[in-house]
Amino acid sequence: MQTPVPAEKSALTQSEKRRLGLCASAGFFFAPGAWLLQLMVSETISAQACSAGSIPRVKPVFPNLDGWLYGMSIAAFAVAAICAALPVYGFVFLRRKQKQLKAQRSNMELSEEPSRAEEEVTRKRFVALCSALIGCGFVIGLVFTVLAEVFFQSCSQWH
Repeated sequence: MQTPVPAEKSALTQSEKRRLGLCASAGFFFAPGAWLLQLMVSETISAQACSAGSIPRVKPVFPNLDGWLYGMSIAAFAVAAICAALPVYGFVFLRRKQKQLKAQRSNMELSEEPSRAEEEVTRKRFVALCSALIGCGFVIGLVFTVLAEVFFQSCSQWH
């Protein structure tokens, strides 16, 4: 019969792990999704409104097309910015948690090796950093997409 090995206490609670997972998902999936959705919808609407088959129209079919496109871009930017801010929050939270664990380890003056709890926090911090970088990158991409809409008319030859 094997004796049970006492499990080392995790540095994060289940609710913190769940919250950090949602924050990372927002950066990995929702910020790129907002950019992609904005790009697909705006290009599809512009293509349908600005050309009849292969013949370009001088004026868009939909009135106030630019206003609709700008409004959709602003909404997509707001969603992407929130989705990029969530993993940044997770990264900052995990950074503080890692500093706490290092301070506890230095106070106890145990071995120089990091504990399992520190390793867990370090891994999750890396995932949060990657998620934050991806989310912020897609927010920047969305800014450039919106700038293209601002500088070019929706039914111009360059759209």
